[in-house]
Amino acid sequence: MKDELIFLGTGGGRHHIRTQYRATGGFLYKFNEIQAHIDPGPGAIVRINQFDEDPAKTDLFIVTHFHLDHYSDLSAIIESSRKILHDRNYNYFKKGTLITTNQVLKYISEYHLNMVEKIVIFHAGEVMMYKGVNIIGTKIKHSDIEGFGLKFNLSDYTLGYTSDSTVFEGFAEQFNNTDVLILNLLRPDSIVCKKHLCTDQVIPYLNKINPKPATIILTHFGAYMDSPLSKKNFVPSQVEKIKKLTNIKKVIGAYDGLKLKIEKLLK
Repeated sequence: MKDELIFLGTGGGRHHIRTQYRATGGFLYKFNEIQAHIDPGPGAIVRINQFDEDPAKTDLFIVTHFHLDHYSDLSAIIESSRKILHDRNYNYFKKGTLITTNQVLKYISEYHLNMVEKIVIFHAGEVMMYKGVNIIGTKIKHSDIEGFGLKFNLSDYTLGYTSDSTVFEGFAEQFNNTDVLILNLLRPDSIVCKKHLCTDQVIPYLNKINPKPATIILTHFGAYMDSPLSKKNFVPSQVEKIKKLTNIKKVIGAYDGLKLKIEKLLK
């Protein structure tokens, strides 16, 4: 199995946008010979090159909601996904599928939207088939914006992504039968944020997921988790806390440039 995750940024929020102490480039998900770029925030095009990945291989673009740290580099990623933009008569070559919300589309130029073959306005609870893979929209509770999380149902495993959200009734159950879960965890311990997750808040919900994921990957850390504004890098302690209180054996604190083979996450 060649499926892989590459984290082009593990920071979230305005402080990391400004400082790039942790990058904000989203992540690549390579599955079934497909390269998806998910939530390409500020610096995504810089990071994809920095970490020796090829933007020209991307053919699936996903933006889960309209916040700058999730969508700002979308146009650059779309334009960079092809080495030739047009033929001699300036007929533009269309490539790829964009999955996002109506709110995001309002801030992407028609020029770049015309470069993709297909645009899918996606919502929580919807299911679409993409090249033989079921992509499911999961619910988020994140301010008053449109948005969704994701589940990719492949023949050998299921990968989930919470996107940005706080907890709510049903948060856990929608990730039942998820083998690998990418969890956006903004804050450590009990430092609550109404629009995001903190560790103590989410642990009881992780314990409701049935069966438990083989691996949870923590990412999208805020200033209170790891930055010059935090007392220390809290990521390692949150990894250990989640392991201890959920009995999930593999809990990984992502870092910028981390590359993970899916096959190893399933064992």
